[in-house]
Amino acid sequence: LAMTSFRRFLVVSLISVYLILGLNLALALAVDVREQCICFSLMQLHSCECTEHSIDYFNNHQLYDSLVKLLKKDCFRYYKVDMERECPFWKEERFCSTGECGIENCDDAVPEAWKYTKPLYKEHHLSSHQRSSRCDESNDIDPLDKHISRSQREEFAKWTAHDEQLWDNFCDVGDEASETQHFVDLTLNPERYTGYKGNSAQRVWKCIYEENCFKPDPKFDRDFLIYPNVRGLCSEKRAFYSIISGLHTSITISIASNNFQPSPGGFGAGRWVRNVDMFKYRFGAEYTNGEGPERLKNLYFVYLLELRALQKVAPYLHHSLFYTGDDERDMETMDEVSRFVQTVEAFRSPFKESTLFQGNANKAMTLKEEFRRHFLNISRIMDCVDCDKCRLWGKLQTHGIGTALKILFSDLPKVHGHQRRKRHFQLQRNDVVALFNSFGRFSSSIKEISEFNKLLYPSN
Repeated sequence: LAMTSFRRFLVVSLISVYLILGLNLALALAVDVREQCICFSLMQLHSCECTEHSIDYFNNHQLYDSLVKLLKKDCFRYYKVDMERECPFWKEERFCSTGECGIENCDDAVPEAWKYTKPLYKEHHLSSHQRSSRCDESNDIDPLDKHISRSQREEFAKWTAHDEQLWDNFCDVGDEASETQHFVDLTLNPERYTGYKGNSAQRVWKCIYEENCFKPDPKFDRDFLIYPNVRGLCSEKRAFYSIISGLHTSITISIASNNFQPSPGGFGAGRWVRNVDMFKYRFGAEYTNGEGPERLKNLYFVYLLELRALQKVAPYLHHSLFYTGDDERDMETMDEVSRFVQTVEAFRSPFKESTLFQGNANKAMTLKEEFRRHFLNISRIMDCVDCDKCRLWGKLQTHGIGTALKILFSDLPKVHGHQRRKRHFQLQRNDVVALFNSFGRFSSSIKEISEFNKLLYPSN
């Protein structure tokens, strides 16, 4: 009997030790995950300690706050977009099946589109053409706010005269002289949860991932939309996939970090919260067949791609006049842009665009043209999104990525002081707005990763 009791005691003790060690190991792993950041070397993303050399530290502690402040400036908060373009791939009714997308078109409330475009660095003045209108009330969750004041319309007319039709756009953003092109105040329309989901949203993403020859071989992965990865893709196409996956990840994080929670019982206005479960189930390795961490890495990849584009175009930004007609504010904006660009240039990223495409010059040129054509199609796919606000940010972010690719794949002239040489490459104001705001979304997503980790691991 004594021996039996001893054996029971020994078994119980061993089980207890095993459970304690297992718990400690799990906690240690949790801490490791929380404390890991992302670094980039030899064109590879990898986990690393959260030092000043990590992408997270640079973004969260050196760049993010100044970028948020900059995006509130008039030059960056107003984006010109055609929200009325028809989907070229299938017939859409622009009706959200959930009934909660919170979008009502108020075309009469949108200011008159720019009639002509002029370069950023020349001053021209054009009398404004205004259109008075009113917008019906919306009772949905998060309607697209297209309200622009009379004084803002007058300023837009000046901006209109300050742009000029330049080099081919990397994305299909439409004719800027079209009557269907209108300004939208991005600060009134943040990217967040709208209730848009279901078959319509899945069809859009499926079409994006399966864009022409960039889709994977089905024999490798029949569930590509659910668990997309690079299996079945040739090496030259993986960068394209990483960009699309990074965009998808950023949008998902924006929705999770600004998620609408109805009030209990349906009474009250509800509130905006960080949806920790959504973040966990979309990016946790154990919930995504190990794909979640790769999705996050793709976010960092496209962040670095746009960061590199900003570094490459920095001389242009240092000496561009961000014209609104208010000399004092314009000088203030230029100063803030210069400080921001200096921060961007200070980050020693080993990202080299020349390594994105291997092979001889003819092959590289062919691949670049393929990328351009495919991005044209993806920008057109964004016109198939039912939800207005989702369509707005989808179009803006593909425009921003397209602008970054245009910069990386173009030979930019050097700018010395304020003297300008004749340029074959120039950016429109709307390109700069799209690039900065797109980069702002990726920057915000990286910042939100750290915020979600604080909620997932509050004791650490």
